[in-house]
Amino acid sequence: MNQIKKLKLILCLFFIFSVSNLSAQRLEFESVERRDGTAFFAIDKTTGQISFMLDHGSQAGNWKNYGGTIKRNPSAKNLTFYTLKRSEGTAFFGMDGSTGQVYYMLDYGSNAGNWESYGGTLPSSGKGHVRFQAATRDEGSAFYAMDGDTGQVYFMLDYGSNAGNWKSYGGTIPK
Repeated sequence: MNQIKKLKLILCLFFIFSVSNLSAQRLEFESVERRDGTAFFAIDKTTGQISFMLDHGSQAGNWKNYGGTIKRNPSAKNLTFYTLKRSEGTAFFGMDGSTGQVYYMLDYGSNAGNWESYGGTLPSSGKGHVRFQAATRDEGSAFYAMDGDTGQVYFMLDYGSNAGNWKSYGGTIPK
């Protein structure tokens, strides 16, 4: 087997191994750009403990823990993670993939460093292999989840008359 074929095989196997192990990994990663540089964040998918590292300042390159842990089923290892930079600071969001419960923690304000739950849980059809995102809007925050098995999309807002309730959007992806 020539070198190029070997390299392609190794890369292919690495990719398959990496993708298949994503759910088995202990940490999930996010980053945000700040005025001084980049802030890197990781969440322990079991406990909800946030760790951060900066690429600037006297403590650059050193991981530190921030805030508390999420009070939930200790055997669950399926938190998804999303981070938003806001003018006041950083907002952290986690979703329990088995229930669809959203948790948030801010690094500013009177309750900084404490996880709180928000809203209801996903309909039972959406639980399992869930991808999660959050977005800041003028009115508040929007949360999005997608069932990784079917492609069904769900959304929840933290404002308006239906705040805190997950709604499905569209249908499933054809097989």
